[in-house]
Amino acid sequence: MWLALGALAGFAIFGVMVWRAVDVVDAAPADATAQFEEVRTRFGSQPPLLAFDDQGRLVRGETTAPTAPAPIGHLRVLSYRAPTGRLARARVAIWFLKLKGPAAQLVLRDTGLDLAALRLTAADLERAGPAIVLDRKSASGDRLLVWTE
Repeated sequence: MWLALGALAGFAIFGVMVWRAVDVVDAAPADATAQFEEVRTRFGSQPPLLAFDDQGRLVRGETTAPTAPAPIGHLRVLSYRAPTGRLARARVAIWFLKLKGPAAQLVLRDTGLDLAALRLTAADLERAGPAIVLDRKSASGDRLLVWTE
């Protein structure tokens, strides 16, 4: 009985985390752009840790993080799908990413972020400290911005 109650509590906690982690709303292109620029402004001219070259291959940028970067608490994602006008915001605790990486991928499903495809781990993020991880724009107007704080 205690095992069943423990499992039920675990599923309930996970369900609440998933429900609270991602927020999807309708947004006009100008409103979405303003939200992306507000985040980018906080990081100045800092280049992203990851980028894609002209052939679409993933390129890891040079990290200029100090020897002891500031601690981070969350991975944040802002994703805009231009054809549908949907803006998704996600916030995942780094401890959750370390503990339950595959489950974190499930939490981020509505954002279009695939941490496994980017070969990105919580340890990589912690080594970099607060940073822009990825800022990708497509010709169709879609955009994906990932950062840590």
